[in-house]
Formats: sequence, structure tokens, C-alpha cells
Amino acid sequence: MTQPGPHGLQLEDERRIFHAGLQLFNEGQYFEAHDTWEEIWHQVQDRRREKFYRALIQGAVTLELLRRGRAEGVRQVFLSSSELFKGLPETFMGLHIPTFLANLKNAIAPALADLDAKQTKIDPTRLFTIELTYDPFEQSRNGESCELPPPRN
Repeated sequence: MTQPGPHGLQLEDERRIFHAGLQLFNEGQYFEAHDTWEEIWHQVQDRRREKFYRALIQGAVTLELLRRGRAEGVRQVFLSSSELFKGLPETFMGLHIPTFLANLKNAIAPALADLDAKQTKIDPTRLFTIELTYDPFEQSRNGESCELPPPRN
């Protein structure tokens, strides 16, 4: 068994959970992705990573609310996600944040078109997947400091 990483969670576990959440998100299972990432968010001790996971969770919640047709919630949670990403590097944990937010904004465009609307409909053609620019558990490009140690021989 490995020691917990500097973030209070074993890096192998964090990596597994992070990638499981990405897979769920990319399959359109936004509520399940949100639940999965919450496992990390509750344990991570690094403030920037905690903020990142909260923002990512809010992005998944935004799309789940869109699926449920709740326009007001979509708008509120989207703003929360956008605010949480502020102050992080443009690319963090392998996620290019401006692209993620642009894709999210495009996905919820029907809810943004009428700010008085209480209900909205999801347009499946606007949904997107997350593609990381790098695996933060293999290389730390922007101060993530979550590289896994090399395997022992």
C-alpha cells in the first residue's frame, strides 16, 4: 500500500477516480461523474486542486440540470463553475479550462437565450466530451504536483 500523497489521497486512487469521472462525463452520465469527482474533492488537501474539482463538479451539475430542463439552475451553476475556475492556470490537471467553459456555454446556449425562462430543453448536438491535453498524474505542467512515482522493480 502506498502512502497518501501530499493532497491527503493516494495518488493512484485520485488518478483512478479522476479518470473514472471523465469517462462517465464523456458517456453523458453527468450526475454520476459529479458523484465520482466528489470522492476526490472531499479528500484533496491542495487548495487549487480542491477548487478545480469543485469547478469540474459544477460543470457536470450544469449539464445534469440542463438534462432535467431546469433553466434557472443551469444558469446559476454555470456561473458558479466559471467563478471557481478563476485564478487557476489556463490549463490545469490536463484540462484546457477556456475550451471546457466555451463548450459548456455552447451546450447550455438554449438556457442562456432567454434569461427569464424557467424551463429549457437539451440539444444533444451541443453536448461535448472532455479531452485532456496531458495526464497530470504522469507529468505536472502547471504546478499540479501530482506525478506518480516511477514503479519499483
